[in-house]
Amino acid sequence: MRNLFTLLIVLFAFNVAIAQEKPVVVPGNLIVQVPQKSIDEVILANQFYNGQPTGLKLNRLLSAPMAAYLLEFDPEIHHNKFLQQVWNHPGVTLIQLNHYIQHRIEPNDPNLDEQWWHINDGGGGGTADADIDSDEAWEITTGGVTELGDTIVVCVVDDGGDLDHPDLMANNWVNYNEIPNNSIDDDNNGYVDDYLGWNPVDDNDDVDGGSHGVEVAGMIGAVGNNGTGVVGVNWNVKIMNMTYGSLGSGNNPNEANVIEAYTYPLIMRRQYEATNGALGAFVVATNSSWGLDNANPANGPLWCAFYDTLGATGILSAGATANNNVNIDVVGDLPTGCASEYMISVTATNNADERTFSGYGATTVDLGAPGEDVRTTRAGGSYTTTSGTSFATPATAGAIALMYSAPCASLAAMSHADPQLAAEMVRDAIFNGVDPVADLTGDCVTGGRLNLKGSLDEIIQNCSSGGCLPPYNLGAGGITDTESDLVWSSLVAIDSFNISYGIVGEMATVASELDANSYDLTGLTECSDYWFIAQSICDGETSDWSDTLFFSTDGCCEPPLGITIGTVTDNSVEVSWNSVLAASSYELEWQVVGDPNWTIETGITATSFTLSNLTECTEYAFQLYTNCNGNPVGPSAEFTFTTSGCGACNDFVYCDSYGDNDQEWIENVTVDVLNNSSDSESNGYGDYTNLSLNLQRGNTYNVSFTPGYPEQEWTEHFRLWIDLNQNGSFNAAETLFDDDQGSNSTVTGTISIPIDAPLGSTRMRVSMAFGTQFGDYPHNSCEEDHEGEVEDYCVTITEEDPVNPGIEESDANFGLEVYPSPANNFVTVTFKESVTETVGLSILDMTGRIVLTAAASNNQTILDVSELSSGSYLLRAESNDGEKLGRYRIIKN
Repeated sequence: MRNLFTLLIVLFAFNVAIAQEKPVVVPGNLIVQVPQKSIDEVILANQFYNGQPTGLKLNRLLSAPMAAYLLEFDPEIHHNKFLQQVWNHPGVTLIQLNHYIQHRIEPNDPNLDEQWWHINDGGGGGTADADIDSDEAWEITTGGVTELGDTIVVCVVDDGGDLDHPDLMANNWVNYNEIPNNSIDDDNNGYVDDYLGWNPVDDNDDVDGGSHGVEVAGMIGAVGNNGTGVVGVNWNVKIMNMTYGSLGSGNNPNEANVIEAYTYPLIMRRQYEATNGALGAFVVATNSSWGLDNANPANGPLWCAFYDTLGATGILSAGATANNNVNIDVVGDLPTGCASEYMISVTATNNADERTFSGYGATTVDLGAPGEDVRTTRAGGSYTTTSGTSFATPATAGAIALMYSAPCASLAAMSHADPQLAAEMVRDAIFNGVDPVADLTGDCVTGGRLNLKGSLDEIIQNCSSGGCLPPYNLGAGGITDTESDLVWSSLVAIDSFNISYGIVGEMATVASELDANSYDLTGLTECSDYWFIAQSICDGETSDWSDTLFFSTDGCCEPPLGITIGTVTDNSVEVSWNSVLAASSYELEWQVVGDPNWTIETGITATSFTLSNLTECTEYAFQLYTNCNGNPVGPSAEFTFTTSGCGACNDFVYCDSYGDNDQEWIENVTVDVLNNSSDSESNGYGDYTNLSLNLQRGNTYNVSFTPGYPEQEWTEHFRLWIDLNQNGSFNAAETLFDDDQGSNSTVTGTISIPIDAPLGSTRMRVSMAFGTQFGDYPHNSCEEDHEGEVEDYCVTITEEDPVNPGIEESDANFGLEVYPSPANNFVTVTFKESVTETVGLSILDMTGRIVLTAAASNNQTILDVSELSSGSYLLRAESNDGEKLGRYRIIKN
């Protein structure tokens, strides 16, 4: 790898391994979600790809709740293209490749022997109080159980634990509803002999023998007040050990293992709620101290979706962001780039409240937590001082568990009545309770570092500890212009409810002593903003009022929303929109983009309309109005579309292809008269289809390609494809230039257009890729994420070059003049010699299509070109026997 020398220098200069490699795909793996169809149906439908057998088969079911499966296929098949084929099956709702994951650990020499992150007195070069105020939090709670007696569990998904560690043993979670080693699923949770946890790699409960996971567990719950070693965020908490593989073991952890591992705590929490705590486990958090650097969350949709599924069950997930000083908002990351509200993304701080080696992101990274030179447990019963976001993250997962042990009856009750809402309350307390830190301002969502006491204060301040608790989950459904159904939830046994509602800014209406958790509102005012609150009545005692819900009645005369553009053809388009209750009809106005005049279609009573008689290959704009009793309201937002008929270059959707152009890019492409220079701002792909080049079939053209570099020059290979058969893809025969030698400077050559190439507009693709020798660089025109860049252009294949038609011989024999050029409405064709027979005249556009014909029977003929669009055309004169008498280019204004 070309980065090796640079990377070694970095490692020598700075004892922190900064992983910049892109995610590595597990060869021949796909992870799919198929909730409604049989997975066998999906497999059967994809036994071939481009006529080749795929060998697609089921490896295993990863997660029954998520309907997630791991599939295997021939690793020689193009992974991204085959993924797209499988994705097109109607039974597949989510799909992704399977990637190996990486530990997020940054070992370093010890600087502190004490756990400064609990209590920081400023020693060791630190800053006093740059800690998480553990001592103050422990005066309130040290973890263990909720106010209702639920034993709190954190699931550590890692490489396993040390079940005999003297500082962890008492906090190991055990499934006492399972009899070990009897080969029976005693608790009917779908797992056999899951007594100590679960190992999805080996399908057993062998979760001992970890290394990284042992250090993670110590941050969450090394036993406190036992006179031994260190203490975690919680003195008492149960740690559910999960494994996903072991780095360097021959069974490297990957996304499939991760999804399978997450399924276990999901099922156990669901079982706990379904059996009122008789079975399962009260899991409140998972910890993920690993991930994929520089990964696009869009490439891990199932992985990211799992956090929403966990959150809906009441489980928050803490994720370690990258151990690279990079902007996660820009470079991406998994899992901390996932958009789920239930994934808490954590970066690392040191004893001076500084973020040094770890990632940041104003929208993706949520908060900081101590993660540099922290003291924790180590495999083999010992202890270590280590660094990494791997350890900032379990401090946060431990904080989640500690919040559930707060003296707050309403949170404990809410965790069963509405687990998702309880998880959101804990998450908000974690975020709102941070210590603002200058070094994190603008670097993370909260701008602060974890603080246990601050977050506990948030929980307690918002806690309703009395017996009569206010309603929650207020909702307004079935909204029309005059009605709405109000609903709410409650935690405790109540006698009745009071509600209050009204138009914002006007008098309130109260409905008292309601005996149900719903109320039908009637007689509302159309198009008005309303508010609504509710109150519980318990044995004559009234609770506090709930939070306020705002909703609006229908009936406003407003422009349509939900506007969509349907089928677009050469001369028509279908437009649809959402219904507006107050509408008596709709109006649609449209124009050719650039034309100041609008055409208005009135009296539309449906919520769709087809514009017809349009001009092919033309860009149009349209907007909508709602007509309420003769008063049009609008317009809506303006939408544009382009009719088809422009030729293959623009009418087809070509496969995606892009590179990573941080260290090289295409600086110049020259093909005949096309000369386009660019820079590194294209993010690996340059769309230059606004540029067009005419190429005559049967001709050969000079080409040159120049790479660009920020510093060091690399060996690059250029390829050029033209979609000659105009079918929307590039095949091997359409590779017109392939530099298999490679160079770090400009390369030159020629391309030839086949004599039988179809006339018309089509796509040209230029790709540059790094490679040290032949075969060491991608040749596929649909290659994604290689090192280099890709650019697309439009070209028009013409019959003859209209600038230099080569008609001297026929012109000398026959001779004709064409004027004026440029022309406005008429073109005069004059023959220098007497015309003795009828001559056929044709005008062709630059795609080779005949757009006007005429017959000349005398020495001068006038052609009406007023209906032609502006541009270049070719005038052709032929005798009756097909002899070419002349070719001339004309320009139409």
